[in-house]
Amino acid sequence: MFFDPKLRKQNRSASLSMALLRVAQAIKSINQDESGAFGLSPVQIQALQFIHHTRDDMVTVKTFAASIGASHVTAVKILNGLVQKGLIYKITSSVDRRITHLRLTNEGFALIVKLNQWGNRLQDVVQSLEESSYEKLEAGLGALVKIMQQQGYLVVAEPCLGCVHFKPNIVQGEYPHYCDLIEKYLTHEASLKECPEHTYLR
Repeated sequence: MFFDPKLRKQNRSASLSMALLRVAQAIKSINQDESGAFGLSPVQIQALQFIHHTRDDMVTVKTFAASIGASHVTAVKILNGLVQKGLIYKITSSVDRRITHLRLTNEGFALIVKLNQWGNRLQDVVQSLEESSYEKLEAGLGALVKIMQQQGYLVVAEPCLGCVHFKPNIVQGEYPHYCDLIEKYLTHEASLKECPEHTYLR
């Protein structure tokens, strides 16, 4: 019997896509259960973690919206909920009043410390895989993330090192590094935080 390789690939991709949708639904359910214990939604916890782990100058409403694949209006609604809870506050940029920076309040930072356990349930599921399955999943998801990032469906934030815009240790002093993208010198501590504009060196 003759098998059309193209048709076989289409069938496999359809089956895999359905499996990914089911996994996404399961992950959503797990995250909702864990988030409920903190009185927050999963996306609100994402927002707090985004603000905490991202370099201060890149923590804006715009970059947060891009990181979760949402519209500006949706991102503002999520963030306003956190403002009302006293977990974050907004700062209008002194350079461009259209840009709004985000910061954690003391209460927000205290909650971030408690959120270290958030996501452990999913980690436990992944760790239960056999080693061979674990390696295949790691390789497959890595390739999928790269494709989705290239096609604009996913924003992957990384620290400065390895970014095409990053120029490390070009001067001495408190701000030794330089970012060509924002045209600013950076402290070493700032360079260790994540940036949603990270572009890998080729």
